[in-house]
Amino acid sequence: MASENKSSPSEVRVPNHVAFIPDGNRRWAKQNSLDVLKGHEAGIELIGEVLKWCKEKGIHNATFWGFSTENRGRTEDEVRGLMRLFETKLIDILQRANKEKSAGNESKYPKVRVKFYGMIDGLPKQLQDYIHRAEQQSAENEEYNVNFLLNYGGKLELVDCMRKIAEDYKSGKISEVNEEEIMKRLWTGEISPPDLIIRTSGEYRLSGLLPIQSAYSELFFVDKYWPDFTKEDFEAILSDYANRQRRFGK
Repeated sequence: MASENKSSPSEVRVPNHVAFIPDGNRRWAKQNSLDVLKGHEAGIELIGEVLKWCKEKGIHNATFWGFSTENRGRTEDEVRGLMRLFETKLIDILQRANKEKSAGNESKYPKVRVKFYGMIDGLPKQLQDYIHRAEQQSAENEEYNVNFLLNYGGKLELVDCMRKIAEDYKSGKISEVNEEEIMKRLWTGEISPPDLIIRTSGEYRLSGLLPIQSAYSELFFVDKYWPDFTKEDFEAILSDYANRQRRFGK
């Protein structure tokens, strides 16, 4: 529910970082009598649109959870098909970036830095290659940051972090276990805390998304499948967010 302390039109507060849990692609496909991969394809296409909305609103950091470690339990055909969709999208992004560079049009477009987080070495080798190329080609871009969580799970991230902490403490690499040392060893340690987290599909949970960084994020749950999420939905959420009073435990 929105706070009573409303912002004036000239002081509308825009989040710096929005994280998305784009849930419901499979159920959307079933609802529309489509193959499950058509649902994932529609979901991936919508991510591009949502990034445009973020740029229009002056949101410079966005994170999308694309594939969780738990998703590996789905059918082999679905997982393989989803990996191919990721590859196809990355190929398209890389080709368009190279085309703009060759045409000398780079300066016309926002500079977007793309990063991927999760157990990337557990993904298909060809997909890993495209991921590394996308990161390398965009590494010097600073205007916008887009993060993708692939083969990611918050619980596994914390377990891996604690294992590294224990090993480094035992070996003398660190003398004190504190927040800074923990963040250094998280897969997503360089991702800033999201101001706002949006989950679609009517599920009311974070499922382990960025378990440390999400501590004081504002949460919004949308009763629509991800492919049905609209610009109007997004703008309504931003309006509600602008009227929330964030206390950060104070």
